[in-house]
Amino acid sequence: MQQKSLRPPPNRQRPDVSWFRKVFYIAGALLLLFSGLWLVVVNDQAVSLNLLFFAARDVNVGMVVLGSFVVGSLVGLLVGFNLFGLLKLNARLYWLKREVRQLQDALGKNR
Repeated sequence: MQQKSLRPPPNRQRPDVSWFRKVFYIAGALLLLFSGLWLVVVNDQAVSLNLLFFAARDVNVGMVVLGSFVVGSLVGLLVGFNLFGLLKLNARLYWLKREVRQLQDALGKNR
């Protein structure tokens, strides 16, 4: 008895749904942008901020939320890109150490 393959036949191609993903992501981003701006516009409560070296009175809560989100996003992006670069350098260092070990072994055998 022959088992049936779960894969589609080779002549049939999967439908391209990349346009659907793009539309979905763009719609989600626009929805988040709209909700963030709506939070700033609708929320008219005022707070006073007493930070370490800075004190401000009657600051809009929506602006505080938006500002903290923007600052947090920028810090996260900067740290993330730097860590990604460090991980790439760590991988390169690993391969270079491996190559040095192989060359040392080859040199040791030739002595």
